[in-house]
Amino acid sequence: MPPGGGVGITSINRETDLNEIIAEVRRRKLAGMPQLGKSSMVEPHLQKSRDASIRKAYPHLFFDSQKHIDKIREFKTTNPNYNPRMKPSTSCPNISTIAGSCCGTSTYIDLLKKQWGMV
Repeated sequence: MPPGGGVGITSINRETDLNEIIAEVRRRKLAGMPQLGKSSMVEPHLQKSRDASIRKAYPHLFFDSQKHIDKIREFKTTNPNYNPRMKPSTSCPNISTIAGSCCGTSTYIDLLKKQWGMV
């Protein structure tokens, strides 16, 4: 028989007594569920309202999956000429860097022109 008497726990020491484990399990079962000092264990709606207030106070710390979609919808309403093939990302220019470099432009020259006020 494996260590622990085949009870299915893999991290039991070989020196552990099965009767001692059974007595400890019975004692903990009679004691009931563990009572943690967390509001989420008592009333889940309190924890949810606390989470919502923290999310509202510190929005930059949380990921919002709808933020990008809302940004694109707003962009589409304000710019009627929006074409997702020309501008696949909201943070890039209309033509990609690769397409621009194939046409002979340089991002370095574009940067210099912006610094000199030519663009």
